Amino acid sequence: MESDEWDKQGAKLRYDQQTDTYYLHVSVKQKRDDTQEEAEGRTVLGVDRNVDGYLAVTSSGAFIGNADLLNHKRREYERRRGNLQQTGTRSAHLTIQSIGDRFANWSENYLHHVSKEVVTEAVANGCETIVLEDLENIRERMSDLSKFQQWAFRELSRKITYKAKAEGITVEVVNPAYTSQQCSHSECGFTHEGNRDGDEFVCQKCDKELHSDYNAARNIAARYLRNRRKSGSGGATNHLALKSGTVNGSGDFTLTVSRG
Repeated sequence: MESDEWDKQGAKLRYDQQTDTYYLHVSVKQKRDDTQEEAEGRTVLGVDRNVDGYLAVTSSGAFIGNADLLNHKRREYERRRGNLQQTGTRSAHLTIQSIGDRFANWSENYLHHVSKEVVTEAVANGCETIVLEDLENIRERMSDLSKFQQWAFRELSRKITYKAKAEGITVEVVNPAYTSQQCSHSECGFTHEGNRDGDEFVCQKCDKELHSDYNAARNIAARYLRNRRKSGSGGATNHLALKSGTVNGSGDFTLTVSRG
């Protein structure tokens, strides 16, 4: 049990009477050099989550999941449940329970898959931080959603968070106000509601054209970097993961060699 990489936090001896066996449980904590980590800087991945179109879009250009499929499956389940409720028989009630369980399991598994892809994208881009929208700052938007959509939105966040933690990646949140209207081009930043039209984002000032969700994801990550710079958190240079490389808070771009 002796190791320079781990600190022993405590131990507990347990006796199993049925097997006449003693078990020793030792709690350990791994040492981390936070100073070195800050000195080397952090790369962040912005993620824009949605209840239609793509479930998640990252600042690195990954378009993940299908919110429309999720909503379609929910509507199909509600339609079948409604028809069975009108029947009112015991058999119909048992069928409602069965299809409800199947839909719940499918939804859980689908969000597991999507959240895993998000974290995999962060790992592939060498990101130490994933940045999401702060749900507390979008209550009005959330209140317009169905209860199922609200659950899916929050559950995706929860799954991303614990999967990221398992990979040593932190998850942070920012106020997403105007991230869908602001141009994410580092030399522009013009904000106007006319910049976005559905899935299309065209800056009325610099003519930058992007998918609107990708633009928002870039802004989410950039806002986190700006907040860290303003707060004076760490002295390292932080980077935002983009499609073809990274950009730091000063707008300096570094090309990333293709991962194949």
